[in-house]
Amino acid sequence: MITVVSIMAGGMLLGFLLRAKQRIVSGNEKLINYAIYLLLFLLGVSIGSNEQIMSSLSTLGLMALVVAMGAVAGSVLAGFLVFKLFFKKND
Repeated sequence: MITVVSIMAGGMLLGFLLRAKQRIVSGNEKLINYAIYLLLFLLGVSIGSNEQIMSSLSTLGLMALVVAMGAVAGSVLAGFLVFKLFFKKND
């Protein structure tokens, strides 16, 4: 756990020191997006290679689908509200 916190603190310090360099900041945003895509892909590979999960997909049923869709809808709604309330400039 100390390793994770140390890496996070180091990243925060580096971000603080480089915050004025717009080119680095915009490159960092692209890198974060690609890292998220890679993590999602690797999560899919992990789930796909797990025989227990794959064999039980058919038994999860409608309730799992409803819960998953509710989570996605709630996340999208929360993201939209946060954007509207905190990030969108009122003209």
